[in-house]
Amino acid sequence: MGLARLFPVWIAVDTRTSVWGLVLEAGLFAKLVLALLLVMSVLSWSVIWERGRLLRRVAKADAAFLRAFRGGRRLAEARLLAAQYPDSLLAKVALAGAAALEGADRAPGGFDPMGLELASRAMQRARVDEMERLERHVSFLATTGSVAPFVGLMGTVWGVMTAFLNIGVQGSASLVVVAPGIAEALIATLAGLAAAIPAVIGYNSLVSRLRTIDGGAGSFITEFADEVLLEAAGAPPARPPLDARRREAGV
Repeated sequence: MGLARLFPVWIAVDTRTSVWGLVLEAGLFAKLVLALLLVMSVLSWSVIWERGRLLRRVAKADAAFLRAFRGGRRLAEARLLAAQYPDSLLAKVALAGAAALEGADRAPGGFDPMGLELASRAMQRARVDEMERLERHVSFLATTGSVAPFVGLMGTVWGVMTAFLNIGVQGSASLVVVAPGIAEALIATLAGLAAAIPAVIGYNSLVSRLRTIDGGAGSFITEFADEVLLEAAGAPPARPPLDARRREAGV
């Protein structure tokens, strides 16, 4: 019986002193602000997790495909090689180039220069299309990082307004009157920062990795064109410098 009598008292003390209790006692507008920030935070973390895994998988497949492509295989095998790496952006770019070359007319000394130009353009289009797929939803992180602090600030202003209204109604500026509104304002500020900071960090990390992947695709297009020209001239295939190959192999 004694515990039953103490339990309501414990609940009352907890709602006044804990953050969760202050959230439960907040006004409707403050709860809407906090709910919006919670949704933005959950979506941001899901984008960071899903895009991060995807980019990691693409980067790993690109490295494996590039090693195989530079392993001395001829361009005629590019389509078969690309099919073995479905997650690789470079494989899809090479597939577009190989398809364009197969549809081009052959010149007496090798490939028609116009066919090589068409292949380069096809590879650029494939690169753009794949990068757009990889960048999907990443902009939401930038939106969250820039908007969430202002949403929290809106809740902060509302909490301060509530505090001043309570002062006017109660006719007193004591801490008991002011504290609930100020606490509500501070919770909104904290929630806005908690949603914005991970989103900004995740956005910068993903954009950096996207730039690395895109730069590698641009370099691969020129390397693919070099291989076409060298193969048409009967020269041995081009190879990157030894130190570059060692860096890619992790040596």
